[in-house]
Amino acid sequence: MRLPKGVFVCFLLLLTVHAVHAAPVSLLDQSGQGKNSAGQTQVKTALSEELRCHFEKIASGAAGRNRKIFNSQLARFYAARSYQPVWTKPVMIGDLMDAIEDAEADGLVPEDYHIREIRRFSADPPRTPELQAKYELLLSDALFTLTYHLRFGKVDPESLDPNWNLNGSGRQSAIEYRLQGALASGNIRELADALRPQHPKYLQLKKGLARYRAILRAGGWQQVPEGMPFREGMRDRRVPLLRKRLQESGDLSGRVAADTSTVYDQAMADAVKRFQKRNGLEVDGVTGAATMRELNITAAQRVNQIRLNLERYRWFISDIEPTHVLVNIAGFTLQYVENGRYRWGTRVIVGKPYRETPVFKADMQYIVFNPQWVIPPTILAKDALPAIRRNISYLDRKQLKVIDSKGRVVNPSSINWTAYSASNFPYRLQQSSGDHGALGRIKFMMPNKHIVYLHDTPTKDLFEKSSRTFSSGCIRIENPLDLAEFVLQDSVRWSRRNIEAAIETGKTSTVYLPRRIPVFLLYLTAVAEGDEVLFREDVYRRDARLLKVLDTPVPEYKLESCGL
Repeated sequence: MRLPKGVFVCFLLLLTVHAVHAAPVSLLDQSGQGKNSAGQTQVKTALSEELRCHFEKIASGAAGRNRKIFNSQLARFYAARSYQPVWTKPVMIGDLMDAIEDAEADGLVPEDYHIREIRRFSADPPRTPELQAKYELLLSDALFTLTYHLRFGKVDPESLDPNWNLNGSGRQSAIEYRLQGALASGNIRELADALRPQHPKYLQLKKGLARYRAILRAGGWQQVPEGMPFREGMRDRRVPLLRKRLQESGDLSGRVAADTSTVYDQAMADAVKRFQKRNGLEVDGVTGAATMRELNITAAQRVNQIRLNLERYRWFISDIEPTHVLVNIAGFTLQYVENGRYRWGTRVIVGKPYRETPVFKADMQYIVFNPQWVIPPTILAKDALPAIRRNISYLDRKQLKVIDSKGRVVNPSSINWTAYSASNFPYRLQQSSGDHGALGRIKFMMPNKHIVYLHDTPTKDLFEKSSRTFSSGCIRIENPLDLAEFVLQDSVRWSRRNIEAAIETGKTSTVYLPRRIPVFLLYLTAVAEGDEVLFREDVYRRDARLLKVLDTPVPEYKLESCGL
């Protein structure tokens, strides 16, 4: 179960006073009684009773059905320590406030962690046990929620995509143990730093966020008006605007950008090519419609695009295995990583927007050479049967055989095709192996409920397209034999020559991998390569929905119990 959002915001005061910075004050130093041992004991006892009352009232349902929203982790934590307060050292509160403010660099929103209310209490310490309990729980909830968001993300990926299956087991209990240790030792800042992702890809993208935020603070970049596409050698009064735009995003050097001419020269065309490559466009140096559209995406939009992809990284990056295959659906790329080191990559083709490749994880277990393709249910229902009903020659064009349940080939003319749908079709449509086959010469099997796998393809020309959403959901690989060499992990038995020899036999054969390799099918529209941020088109239109949830403020609840 994921950590509930906005847990214990029910304790917030509805304040309109502006927050101010002040040296943190511990809960036991916030009344005259706190200046001596006896007074501190009285304060702790009163505060403990307020905490106990709070949790007991909510657990019993006395606060009402709609008030029973609370953090079970926090309840267990305080029950285990007999409801004694933990925020007794000013340095702990100061470290928490610093950690909350640091979270903005990760693309999170400090206001989600009660920073304004914490600052207000720190500047004007609460004097009553009721308000002290409120402050105590605000601090604890802020720490629990912040650390969970840093480690696992604020947004539940399953709430956006039911196919998500990358959540590890024991997530909540593992982080609870570390939280207890940090509160006992007072190492609040160290805990936050330890739980945020440390993977190089995340850290590089985080640096990219800082750079694009600096661009935004400086005013962003000006829009370049639409017009004729820029081609090398042409003159246009919009060239100075384009030159400045390319300079601001780092695609054109400052020395060249000092030029004020209206000529679209080779230096400008080269800068456009760099921009096009960085944004996944056709690299031709000509500012066509797609290039102009990307150029005029604002700096603020790019900041948010980086933020939401940092969130996507938090969903999985700390749990990814050292050796894996990673497919970025939005980037049309596949990477093979071995023992944490990038080894190889290639271009891929993914599902059409109306037949999206799902986001999920599965283990690659075996390879099939010269695979025969059996048309899967979705394609049978939406493509094959309708096409056959229109013209039975579809079977010959696709070189498909009709096979019955006993494996016998059936004459297509003997079948009443109008009598069947995909749900009651008693045959299978099978395509023989070969260069003409939809699966090409090799497929990589990773059993999953989606019947999605990686495979070769006869349509190699499609890899030259910048946007490659042409499949019905499976992943087509540009250089599958290279991938086979890596995953088979046997340079003697399965050398490139031996792999090619197995294919040349024309026989269908299965080879199991020496060990399973996890395959991650993910969706990232902004990634970092060193100091550069690479943006990709949101081909499945998923970014806006994620950003909306990411920016939704933590909901506020009001608790009517224990005088709070």
